[in-house]
Amino acid sequence: MKIRLLFLLFFLISVSLFSQEYIFGKVSSEFGSEMPEVTIINLRTDEKTLTDKDGNYMIAARNFDELRFVKSGFDRTSLKLSGKNFSEPLNVSLPKSPYVIEEVSLAFQVTGNLKKDVKSLDPAKRVVALNSNMTAYMMRPPTSVQPKLSIPSAFATPNYSAGQVDMLGIASALSGLLGKIKNPPLTTANYAETQAFYRQIKNTLDLSFYTSRGFDEEEIDRFLIYADQSYSLAKKYRKNFDVAAITSDMKMAYLEYIKTHKVGS
Repeated sequence: MKIRLLFLLFFLISVSLFSQEYIFGKVSSEFGSEMPEVTIINLRTDEKTLTDKDGNYMIAARNFDELRFVKSGFDRTSLKLSGKNFSEPLNVSLPKSPYVIEEVSLAFQVTGNLKKDVKSLDPAKRVVALNSNMTAYMMRPPTSVQPKLSIPSAFATPNYSAGQVDMLGIASALSGLLGKIKNPPLTTANYAETQAFYRQIKNTLDLSFYTSRGFDEEEIDRFLIYADQSYSLAKKYRKNFDVAAITSDMKMAYLEYIKTHKVGS
């Protein structure tokens, strides 16, 4: 009975030691693209298999077997299997094989025939013809007017003796420039500029015309806002404070204001 048990135990251990498992994974290039038809060889059993169109493979193997991956144009790769390779995919990357371009010899081969060797040193007939045509072309006179390097008259230094200076034109330009400086372009006033303009009106103009008609401080403020919105006072006069013009516009605004507003209410 003991002999049978020992024999059964020995048999189970042998099966466990020599049982085969399968290795699976994917083969790709060094740039990450799948590689079909890569040959995988188990060097112990000489068993071979090919990767499919997606680079996947599966092959029977045991622990410590060596697998070789072969494909034309790529470096062959060999891997020794360990226990972890049976529990996770064995992915392999094959690098591209370097190749050498054959040397092209362009050196002149001497034949020993001096007459023949001297002719070999002459330039090609096509080169001679091209150089001849280029020389003839360069010798011909130009057919088009060539530009001259000169300063345009508008930018040239004035010649006072030749009467090039237009004094009337200069005076007209200076007059226009002074006019622009004196009358700057109108721009819309912002809030701070508008408030400063209102304060200047109340501090500069004589507002007795309005106070005598029942305008208090608050009513004057409302009227200034109305007159400004109707006649653009701040836009026109904040930079050029014309008392007479401002007074005239405010009187016009007053005639319209009293028609729609009840003063003193």
